[in-house]
Amino acid sequence: MYHIGMTQWIVGDEPLEVSCERMQRYGYDGIEFAAEPYSLDAQDCLSLMDKYGLDCRSLCGIFGEDRDLTDAGSAGRRAVQYLKDSTDFAVRVGAKIIIVVPSPVGSTAKPEGVSVEELTENAVKNIREAADYAEQKGVRFAIEAINRYETWFVNTLSKAMEFVNRVDHPAVGIMADLFHMSIEENSMVDSLYMIRDHLLHVHIADNTREPAGMGTTDFKEILRALRRIGYEGSLTMEFMYRLADPYSAQQMNTQQKLMDRYAQQAIDYIRMAERSVENFEEV
Repeated sequence: MYHIGMTQWIVGDEPLEVSCERMQRYGYDGIEFAAEPYSLDAQDCLSLMDKYGLDCRSLCGIFGEDRDLTDAGSAGRRAVQYLKDSTDFAVRVGAKIIIVVPSPVGSTAKPEGVSVEELTENAVKNIREAADYAEQKGVRFAIEAINRYETWFVNTLSKAMEFVNRVDHPAVGIMADLFHMSIEENSMVDSLYMIRDHLLHVHIADNTREPAGMGTTDFKEILRALRRIGYEGSLTMEFMYRLADPYSAQQMNTQQKLMDRYAQQAIDYIRMAERSVENFEEV
C-alpha cells in the first residue's frame, strides 16, 4: 500500500491544525506543505505532525510571476533564492522533494521579445543553481508539467522529460500530476512508463480536479502502471474546487465540511483501487 498524503495549500485560509486533524481522522500518512518558508513556521509544523501522527515527504512550490525561473532578471533571482530557502525549510520538516513549476502558473502567453530557447536556457541555468544547493542538503526537485490553460511552457510529460534531460542534474526529476495529465497526455499509462526513470512524486486528482472517483480517470490502471514501473514514492491528494486560477484557492474561505467529504472520498477510493489491483495481480 502506498504512502498517502494530502497537500495543504488547497484548503484556503483554514488553520493548519484543522487540516492535520482531518488527515489523521481519515487515515492519511502525511502532509505536503506549501513551500512557504517566509510564512510557515517549521517548528509549528513539526509539532502538529507529531501531535497528529503525520510526516512530510514533499513541499509544493508556489510559482507566480514574481518567481519566474524562465526570467534572466530579478524574478529569476527571486525564484532561485526561493528554492534555496524552501530547501532549508524542507530539511527542517523532513521533506526530501520540492515540486517545481519552471514558469509562472497563470501565465499562458510566452513573454514577448525573447525566444523560447533563451527562456528555456534561463530556466535550466536557474534550476541548476538551486539544485546544486538542494543536492548538498539531500533534497530533490520534481518538475511538474502544468496544462496549457494554466501556463505556456512545460505542459506535457514528454516536454518535462526533455527539460529534465537538458537540466541534467542528479537532484532534478519529474512529478506526475494526474489532473494535468488527463488534459495533456494521449495515454496516461504510456506517459508514466515513458518517465519511469525520472519519476519522483505523484499528485492525485480526478479529471474534474475533484477527488479520485468523482470523474472518469481509471485509477486502477494508473496504480497498476505505477506498480509495474516500480514507483515507491507517495501518492499525494491535490483535489480542489473548480477554479480557473488554482492559486486563488489559497485566499478562499475554506468550506470545511466539503473538504472533509473530499478528503474521505479521495483516500477511500484510492485504497479501494489499491486493494483491487493487488487482488488482480495475485490471481
